[in-house]
Amino acid sequence: MKSLFVGSCLLIAPLVAGAQERVPYMPHLDVQGHAEREVQPDRFTITLNVESTNMKPVEARKRVEQHMSEVFAGFKAHHALPESIRATAISIQPHTVFRKDIEEFEGTQVSRTATATFAKLDDLRGFIDGIDANEELQISETAVSRSDVAAVREALRREAIEDSKRSAKALAAAYDAKLGKIYTVADVAPPRASRDSPYALESVSVAASVLPAIDLQVGSIKIEQTIYATYLLDNAQ
Repeated sequence: MKSLFVGSCLLIAPLVAGAQERVPYMPHLDVQGHAEREVQPDRFTITLNVESTNMKPVEARKRVEQHMSEVFAGFKAHHALPESIRATAISIQPHTVFRKDIEEFEGTQVSRTATATFAKLDDLRGFIDGIDANEELQISETAVSRSDVAAVREALRREAIEDSKRSAKALAAAYDAKLGKIYTVADVAPPRASRDSPYALESVSVAASVLPAIDLQVGSIKIEQTIYATYLLDNAQ
């Protein structure tokens, strides 16, 4: 007897036995539950690169440490979250450039990176406005997030599960099938799904733009959760 696969896209097709490990050898129903939510960010992170090159390594190091001291002072003055402040170890390497296909040594390059997160957008704005960016000190990245993103994802997971249950009941009823026991539940797409399908367990997309020292605009964060479930069918037509 051929197995019956009913997908959430309302497609009925015979299943080739042994095609995939996770496919049950009996009539079954595959459903997908989805939930998503757009939330406003409440954490604002900035990363800065500090770099100096000099024939005298000690001078390059002094310049980097001077800039880093100013950055850390700015973090403190604008209320960066203390536990979020990070700085990489000092990096020292030779710096060369090519001129007319000839590599020339220009000095020793010393660099460090600093990162901090602010709980208020106005604090980040104030910090950016106080930065004198130049060839040695530059803002390399900004990012937004939620302090409770884990809790939001867990809530969405529960909503996605309920959505998958509703889909299973509706599809089974539409095909005059009796819904049986749950066979598998996963938060990744089943292996028999098309390789071209853009399945994703959890995704966070951020709409944000930054204009340093002029304006800082932040969009929303879209958090998504998808659940995949397979139910056995007691009878299938």
